Amino acid sequence: MKKYIYIAFATLSVVSCKLDDNISPNDPGVEQVTPDLYLSAAQTSNYNVEVGDIFELSNVWMNNWAGNIYYFASPYSAEYQLQVTSAFARGNNFWNNSYTAMARYAAIYNNPQVDKYPHHAAIAKILMANSMQYIVDFYGDAPFSEAFKREANLTPKYDKGEDIYRNLVVMINEATQAIDNATPLFPVGTEDEIYAGDMEKWKKLANTIKLRILLRQSKVTDPTIRAFVQAQLQTLQTASFISEMDGDATINPGYNNSNAAQQNPLIRNYSYLIFDQSAINTNGYRLIDLSSHFAGLLNGTDPKTAGTPDTRRGRMYRAVGGTLRGITQGEGQIAGATEASFSRMGWKFYEVANGAIVENSNIDGYIMTVAESELLQAEAAELYPAIFTNAVGHYNQAVASSFRFFGVVPTQTNPTPVETYLTNLSTKPYGWNGADGHIAAIQYQRMIALHYVKPQETYVNYLKTGYPVTPLALTATQPNKPWRLVYPAREYNTNSANVPNVTQADVFVKNQFTPFWNRN
Repeated sequence: MKKYIYIAFATLSVVSCKLDDNISPNDPGVEQVTPDLYLSAAQTSNYNVEVGDIFELSNVWMNNWAGNIYYFASPYSAEYQLQVTSAFARGNNFWNNSYTAMARYAAIYNNPQVDKYPHHAAIAKILMANSMQYIVDFYGDAPFSEAFKREANLTPKYDKGEDIYRNLVVMINEATQAIDNATPLFPVGTEDEIYAGDMEKWKKLANTIKLRILLRQSKVTDPTIRAFVQAQLQTLQTASFISEMDGDATINPGYNNSNAAQQNPLIRNYSYLIFDQSAINTNGYRLIDLSSHFAGLLNGTDPKTAGTPDTRRGRMYRAVGGTLRGITQGEGQIAGATEASFSRMGWKFYEVANGAIVENSNIDGYIMTVAESELLQAEAAELYPAIFTNAVGHYNQAVASSFRFFGVVPTQTNPTPVETYLTNLSTKPYGWNGADGHIAAIQYQRMIALHYVKPQETYVNYLKTGYPVTPLALTATQPNKPWRLVYPAREYNTNSANVPNVTQADVFVKNQFTPFWNRN
């Protein structure tokens, strides 16, 4: 494991927090930094990771996005060709930055003063589970039980993915119990950039993350794991989850346009303007076009959605000639076409009001949307009907929440946009009553609702379910999408005794290295 992961948080950035007056702000010891001073930096750095490389990679591999070949010579060439090795930059960045961010959560719940801050520790455990799940989902076995010990252990062992998953559920259970039973000497306050110390909302988010972790394991045949999953699902039968009444779980530590670093990183990475309306984002907005595959689904010209154009499409992407037009991944330039011939991102990435482009540096980030929560509940009711109910109701609410998210409201010509859309889509292959089934319908709505906030969730579920059917780029050099990523080269150089020897060939077949929940 990389040395800097274990020493980085000894000198944490606490730009949004105030150190105690008796502690030197230039060189605070780890034991002197109390949990409340870690929390904001932990939350914001973690969100930065979630909307970075893994976000963009998932949108490309889900064939939602294509590279702008009318400006760049060979955009997304490694992603299209599926060159997944230990040198793959996007995977390496995701691993390295995730562990650096998660170290801050560990610093909270392992803090010597944690007994005074049990609710801070609960939040840290919930968010650790939220992040560590995706390390297992994209890599399989990983350091966890011996990780985050800094110089005490620079070469931690790799735990089995199934053991990490179990421990994440246990951590969430500990967190919810602490919320219910512990009385903090120092309650959580505004240093919490997500809920400002509203612990009832934290319980709902914890329940929703726990449900996601358990549902991911629905295909596992091991009897011990199945028994644990069933027992833990039972504990959620009457639980409360993120809902429309509470709204989306968001984060905002004071994002603004004073400079690029102060922006919401989602906007900084992908919007038309980098900041203060002075620079076009060449490597974000200009790089990314809508793919022809996703355009066909949203336009209703793909057989899976035949005749049902998505009412949200004009909010999500910029129309060309009254429709969405996308680039086929891996295709060369089309004679007579230009950059302007294809649809680019809309929503908050390119928003126009009163004839001017809106600079959205200060918008909230999204930790979990209501649509994600409702789709999880729909999936739970579909897979475990003896425990959860009303799959179609949760599915319908997820779509309604997504329409609200994208700002699609009733009009004179379409007073019931959600109901009209659901009715028209219902019997198409990706509709609720369509030939491909309920899971396909849930996954299709997951792709639409989450691709601007958490596309990695859609990609991981695509690997599990096969839906939505997602074509390879024309330049792909492998027969299928990767089942996992390869550990970074730095792991093989610095922790060679522990890191599993995974090759590129292992990535494209199911074997002992495939994440445990997807080996069959």
